[in-house]
Amino acid sequence: MSRKSGIGHEALLKRKAEEKLENYRRKIHVKTQAEEKAAEQFRLRLKHKQDEVKLEGDLRRSQRACQQLDTQKNIQVPRESWYWLGLEEETEEEEEEEKEHDEDEYKSEDLSVLEKLQILTGYLREEHLYCIWCGTAYEDKEDLSSNCPGPTSADHD
Repeated sequence: MSRKSGIGHEALLKRKAEEKLENYRRKIHVKTQAEEKAAEQFRLRLKHKQDEVKLEGDLRRSQRACQQLDTQKNIQVPRESWYWLGLEEETEEEEEEEKEHDEDEYKSEDLSVLEKLQILTGYLREEHLYCIWCGTAYEDKEDLSSNCPGPTSADHD
């Protein structure tokens, strides 16, 4: 039996099949890109969460070290209540009263964990010549600057 179709019908069918295949490939490509983007966003969220947990741990270590070193220097009250671990919650009411009198002072709630960590490690380095990442109290500023890689966790990697 012979097929009866016009001239160019085969080419039309072939072109339509190629278009369907190209549309399918395009859909697969878009879907793959969306899945890759979602996976990357998930990885970024996970890394961000891990970084946050690490920062919080470093802050707690700094607070413990600060309390211990301040106490050794016979400092009874921290420079800021959040410098010592667990003290911030106890003194929130007192702070509210103080803050009403001094509006220029920053509130610890306004600071991120990273900002608190930077401030506190700066205080530990300046006041106690101590680096939490080295775990060392240095003899003097020169000892600190020549033997400690720097003021951040990344400096110690």
